[in-house]
Amino acid sequence: MSPGSEGSGGTVGPKASLLLATYEMPRHLELVLAALSRQRFRDFEILLCDDGSGPETRNVVREAARSMAIPLTHLWQENKGFRKCRLLNEAIRRSKGELLVFLDADCVPHRDFIGDHWFTRESGTFGAGRRVEISERIGTKLTPRLIRRGFFDRPRLRVLFDEFFGKTEHWNRTIRWGRNPWVRSLLRLDRVVDLKGCNFSVAREDLIAINGFDEAYEGYGREDTDVEIRMLHLGLRRRSLKGLALQYHIWHPRRGFTPANDALLDSARSSRRIRCDRGVEGGDSSGISVRTD
Repeated sequence: MSPGSEGSGGTVGPKASLLLATYEMPRHLELVLAALSRQRFRDFEILLCDDGSGPETRNVVREAARSMAIPLTHLWQENKGFRKCRLLNEAIRRSKGELLVFLDADCVPHRDFIGDHWFTRESGTFGAGRRVEISERIGTKLTPRLIRRGFFDRPRLRVLFDEFFGKTEHWNRTIRWGRNPWVRSLLRLDRVVDLKGCNFSVAREDLIAINGFDEAYEGYGREDTDVEIRMLHLGLRRRSLKGLALQYHIWHPRRGFTPANDALLDSARSSRRIRCDRGVEGGDSSGISVRTD
């Protein structure tokens, strides 16, 4: 299959494609899907990239699909370790939007998350957002009902108090400052130093140009930085989404980075390469299925 054989690049179908990565986080995923169901920008599809989750996640997706007006495709592969890049490449192949937006299933998006990525898009750039770190104490109390009622629509004092007295971090990132360039420049929101894989966007054609994600990254971590490096080598520049495209990372135990991936990243930096060998082209899509029930 050629990279563009299924994706329309915006000529047909939704304007944006959301690539949502998950693995065995059904409760977090339920919160995220509740938030996505109430996005004010509606012209997008969801491609769920599921790295081997069990039946509880499947049930969450099934229930969400029944009530959501947003098209949702559930891509799944057997759990054989961290193989996220394979799924993301398959999602890129299947995507129909001209803009690809990336989100992780432990990050609850603000209701203008997709819209902010879409309306700030700019040729020759990729959008780089940030996130709030929500503590375990607050995270365990969140429910889909609270999310649907707009818990994260505006800054919350309880989140601020938890930053002072608990473990929430970056309350200042709960403020959506808007898109006015003068305000953004005054507040220095127009500068960003790196990309977070849980909150970025790029034109589909630009991601195809670097051949997507490098499937050599099979352990946890660094695959998003590799994509960032190769996009910079392509000539794209970072576009700050600070104060926009807000998202809230819900606490869970962290896992460490895979040491071998650091060597791959060093190679990507030093070689100045743009395309990876095993990506949208040359990658392995065997065993990836679309779950329909």
